Amino acid sequence: MWAGDSSKNLMNMTYGSTIGELMSLKELVKLLIEKEHVSPRAIKTLLDLLVDKSEGVQSHELNAATMILSMVASEDHTLVAMNMNLLITAGFTGDIELAKNTCILLQQGVPAKKQEAQDFTRLEETHRLVSTISDKLLESYNTPHVDWIGFSNEAVKALYCLCEIPDTILTEILNKLLLKTFPPKGGDLLDNMEDSSPTVNPLAGLHMYRLLSLLGQTALSTLVHIDTRVLDELKHRSTVRQQIEESKREKNLKTRGNKTLNESATDAAEEELGLQGATADDAEVEHVRQVLEREIVSGQGYLARFAPLLKHICSSPQLYPCHRIQNAAVLALCKFMLVSSTLCEDNIQLLFTLLEKSTDEKTRCNIMILLHDLIIRFPNLLVNWTNKIYARLSDESVKVRSTTIRVLTNLILNDMVKVKGNISELAGCLEDEDPKIRSLTKLFFAELSKKSNAIYNVMADIISHLSDPETGRSKDHFQSIMKYLFEFIDKDKQAESLVEKLCHRFRATRCDRQWHDLSFCLSLLSYSEKTLKKLLDNIACYHDKLADTEVYSNFNLIVEKARKNVKSEDLLNDFETKLRFCHDKAGGDGSAGTDEILSQMKDLIIKPPHPLQLDRLELEAGRRRRVQVKKRRKKRSQLPELRNLSDGVSPVNENNLSRPRRVMMIWSCPIYRTILQVLRRTLTILRFL
Repeated sequence: MWAGDSSKNLMNMTYGSTIGELMSLKELVKLLIEKEHVSPRAIKTLLDLLVDKSEGVQSHELNAATMILSMVASEDHTLVAMNMNLLITAGFTGDIELAKNTCILLQQGVPAKKQEAQDFTRLEETHRLVSTISDKLLESYNTPHVDWIGFSNEAVKALYCLCEIPDTILTEILNKLLLKTFPPKGGDLLDNMEDSSPTVNPLAGLHMYRLLSLLGQTALSTLVHIDTRVLDELKHRSTVRQQIEESKREKNLKTRGNKTLNESATDAAEEELGLQGATADDAEVEHVRQVLEREIVSGQGYLARFAPLLKHICSSPQLYPCHRIQNAAVLALCKFMLVSSTLCEDNIQLLFTLLEKSTDEKTRCNIMILLHDLIIRFPNLLVNWTNKIYARLSDESVKVRSTTIRVLTNLILNDMVKVKGNISELAGCLEDEDPKIRSLTKLFFAELSKKSNAIYNVMADIISHLSDPETGRSKDHFQSIMKYLFEFIDKDKQAESLVEKLCHRFRATRCDRQWHDLSFCLSLLSYSEKTLKKLLDNIACYHDKLADTEVYSNFNLIVEKARKNVKSEDLLNDFETKLRFCHDKAGGDGSAGTDEILSQMKDLIIKPPHPLQLDRLELEAGRRRRVQVKKRRKKRSQLPELRNLSDGVSPVNENNLSRPRRVMMIWSCPIYRTILQVLRRTLTILRFL
């Protein structure tokens, strides 16, 4: 049980904490609640701290208490409902940071479980909380140097979580803020905005920045509200309606009892397959999709009137040079695009133009983050724009490159973006000048390697692109990248297939730098007998490159590595002999052409080894068997019983035997059997050549 000092210790842990540290602290509080180490007294201590607000209590302590209460309420949502009036009174009378944390705490009042959330009673628009949040937004709208954006974002989320008709409430708030930003002069909204000068409204820039941010958050919260809570409510009502209809049908069956056989069979089949429920769910999903597509940010929706304004600001940086306004407009436009696929398709070109040409790195980072959400929501619309996203890996800003790697990591590991094609750009980040980016890239490839054959499937493309001289990548960087990536090629079948692919790429090379890179990659593989044989079989692809000293050195390194795993000395000697032969011939006076070298190398292959050298062990075994047979015969001849029995039997003569018995005698002879095996091996070699 913890209270008093323990509560203060938890509050102290929030001071100066990052988002990740606060998430860890939230998990710690969750464990304490699960083990029932949280007492009502401890919660009352934190609530009293908010209510009393004595002179000795500072603002950061109030914020810390609110954050701890939010962590507790995430596990026990009744805390908010029981103390709603207290939180409204205490949370919105302090600074704006306390108001933001109070809104986060209020959001925990909605049950996390779907069934409990459906039974949750939402607030009417006349509730005290609605007017309190609205007044706080309006009175702090003119105050500079405060986190109004953070407060407004959490306030919008709280209203959409707790209120019955949040869209009506937000429409009223936006209208009031709009009048403060652009005093009414008649005409269009764009005309009023262009006429608004600092002499008329000295806070016009600050107001516009805050208004645009609120528009974007309203669009995003509307999407979440309709796509989750409204859809769940529609499905729940549909389920209740079906249950009522089924109960009525059962009553009718009991009273009438005259249902035909065909009708009974049809209803039974529908109930068994769940066709009625599935059809209803599909209808609800399609209805929600149509509402989002036509009635929120397009058509006659309230937010639709702001879409031209956002597009105008984003496409006119010369008229609105303030980076804050540009950034807020781009964020709002992206959130509008998340709602409607039509609006997304109409403005996607503008978005990628800003991603490429915007001079503000914060704007480019924000676009990249929201592109992640757009790809997840509308993957088919952005499938042709993947190259533009990979291009940001070479951005001059470290923040943009870092953000791009994080976004691509999430998309690729969740199979939202294809790996092939541009993965070499990501591999190039392994040698980025920033250590943080190098670490993020290594983490990505380590996670990607956990998917079967994922790195092997793209390895050939990575090598091909990074070894291209036009990329301008140095040899040292290339070799460092390859050393890291080849650590993930640990299967013999992968190595064998990769050897064949790399050998064939020798024929498409244009310069000696590519020869060096390919041979270096071959030297990084581990070689089994099959892999080495595959490399030997494809010697025609690279024999002419062996004249180069570095290429020949890399292949000699392959031979040295192969000696550790390959047991066949004949295969190793054959490969080494042919490497030396090709190196000498190709590096001579240059008179020997490709056809001549291959022909001479073929002659080198055709010459069979001497049978005694080929089957020394087998011939020695035959000799030992013959000695043993002679010893057995000699022993048998010395036995008196066998000698007496053999007196009446005529000696064995081959002429007296039939032909099958003579053949059996030949096969039973070890020397004949050895000679036949040697002949068979020789015929096999000749047939192969």
